[in-house]
Amino acid sequence: MAIALNKNNRAGFTMIELMLTIMILGGLMAMLLPAINSALKKAKKGTAKTTMMTIKNGIMQYQAELGKYPPKLKDLLVRPKTGDEKVTKKWDGPYGFGEGTEDVPEDPWGEKFVYKLNPAGSGSKHPYELYSYGPDGKGSPKEEHIDVWD
Repeated sequence: MAIALNKNNRAGFTMIELMLTIMILGGLMAMLLPAINSALKKAKKGTAKTTMMTIKNGIMQYQAELGKYPPKLKDLLVRPKTGDEKVTKKWDGPYGFGEGTEDVPEDPWGEKFVYKLNPAGSGSKHPYELYSYGPDGKGSPKEEHIDVWD
């Protein structure tokens, strides 16, 4: 028994089938994109917190060994060349970071972490402030800052 083949019948998809598939995939992507974006933001905030905890541990090591808090974060990595001679002799860093680390890491948004010593008697609960401005950078309101103490 012979089957007649029509030369006009071709295997493949019609334009309507392709357009429908593209529309379905586009709709799925539109629904997934906000969830992916939210997860990415959450991951970056977690990374900022983890990095600040490493810095905080380094500050605690520095304070335990030298009896005072570092004036700037760079002092955790590099022996101060000037200033208190007791500090320059006792310094045994880097503190909080491995050997070969040359600079304090930035937050996940490419900005430097903010570190400020609080003067004695300032009424602050903590001896220093350490935070990131967060995803919106320097202009962001204080509520959006990611603080090491929270």
